[in-house]
Amino acid sequence: MGTKEIWDRQIESFWEISWTIDSDIDSINDRKYWRSHIPPIEGGDHCTIMGDWQEISGFVRSKSREVREKQDLFWTELRKGTGGMDLREGERLCSISLIKRMFPRASEKAIGWPVRAENWPSTAYVAAIPWLRLAAEKAPILCERYARDVLTEASDVSRPGISEKVGISSNSLTAGFLNLDGNFYFTNAIDNCDSTPLKSTPFNEDCKNEDQETQQVRYRLKSTLIDLVREVGSSPSSFYGMLIMDGDNMGSLIKEKGASVSSALANFTGYVQKIVKDHNGVTIYAGGDDVLAMLPVEKAIECSLMLSNCYRESFKSISDPRATISAGLIFTHYRVPLSAALHEAHYILDDVAKDQNGRGSVAISVLKPSGKYCQWTATWDNILVSEGRDLFNDLLPSLRGDRQFSTSFFYSIREVLTALSGDLSERPGSYVQLTDGMDPVGLLAAQYRMSRERTVSKEDAEMQMRRLLKICSRSCRDRRGEAMSPDERCLTTDGVMLLKFLSQVGQEMD
Repeated sequence: MGTKEIWDRQIESFWEISWTIDSDIDSINDRKYWRSHIPPIEGGDHCTIMGDWQEISGFVRSKSREVREKQDLFWTELRKGTGGMDLREGERLCSISLIKRMFPRASEKAIGWPVRAENWPSTAYVAAIPWLRLAAEKAPILCERYARDVLTEASDVSRPGISEKVGISSNSLTAGFLNLDGNFYFTNAIDNCDSTPLKSTPFNEDCKNEDQETQQVRYRLKSTLIDLVREVGSSPSSFYGMLIMDGDNMGSLIKEKGASVSSALANFTGYVQKIVKDHNGVTIYAGGDDVLAMLPVEKAIECSLMLSNCYRESFKSISDPRATISAGLIFTHYRVPLSAALHEAHYILDDVAKDQNGRGSVAISVLKPSGKYCQWTATWDNILVSEGRDLFNDLLPSLRGDRQFSTSFFYSIREVLTALSGDLSERPGSYVQLTDGMDPVGLLAAQYRMSRERTVSKEDAEMQMRRLLKICSRSCRDRRGEAMSPDERCLTTDGVMLLKFLSQVGQEMD
């Protein structure tokens, strides 16, 4: 089947429109989740973005080497018109994915105004934000030199206005550097011709066969970036935060309170973008009780707390304890597929923060390329230490300042809790119940003192362990929706593993 036939078939059958007339919110929700039309999975080679749909060349590459070469040539020719950044090596798209990808380039002609997709922060850019601020402050001249070299050697890599979108100010020296494609801040990405194609990179799947001159250009860019990392004293983090929030009990609140709920939601939505931007993040959407945003790791927990407080203040006039908001926060590597990050975020929001923890909670997960590293949950009330300070940010300054805890000590906490509970489960999100009479503080304090070569007093060590165990204690809501005091006998090691991750952000290899 040819490209036109595939294109027409997909475009004409893609859209599904459903509607209902009913004042009952439950009926509307039922219709929303009722799927009366499920498109069949198409034949041929499938789209690399939307896997149920056929890619539009129409060639099936498994048939023969000749057919595979024809398919490669089709996408090579199409890629030449995009500059290489809009359509990456190895991507073969269906008509819907291609339209979504290329729409910003045709938006002004199609709808009368330009869609500025080029200044939308990528996951790599959001991960690098804290380092970008440091680099612009500490090494502006080297930043300007690096940006000039990148813009000379690569096409379509300038992202005008992207730094302003996340609240980073620039000047004449740093503007070019702060508005580059996010991949160009990572040394490993510069090694990868798919992530960072240069002007002389071949437009085919053999891009790794760059000529010697192009390889030398790549080497020079990488060397300058390494010099910049040394000048700054740190490298950009490879992880970013994906935050998703959703109001609790919204159906029943709307049914009972009506217009007052709409007013409260409008007030909350009006503040979301400013709060996210103040934390150097970008709001993907904010409507009613729904929020989706990307944030640098170091600001994400604080931002989620401020949004929760804003939601609470917006609903103060309603005086209903059910008017809470829950959140799922994922810390993930920028190379983890966005679909996987969103799937995990929805899971910990709906199944963990809402269902398992009783709503009015935040669930935090670290998703590495190798899989889930930890999963921690708490009610908003129990994550706060004092006004504006959460459990993690209360401990992180001392951890980063003099490396109070070794990597092995974090794992020894897991061993102690396992021994005192008899539970061998180490699955992320699991809890252990301490055996009656067992107290972990003394054992952990002794191990902590040994790791510090007994330079810490017994009293100070025990105080520090109690602070750590606060992070490990389970906090949830009862059946009436009220926050319960943390259960110090029901513990998880995910709290300290999350603390370990946060303390090492920016030190990991990209």
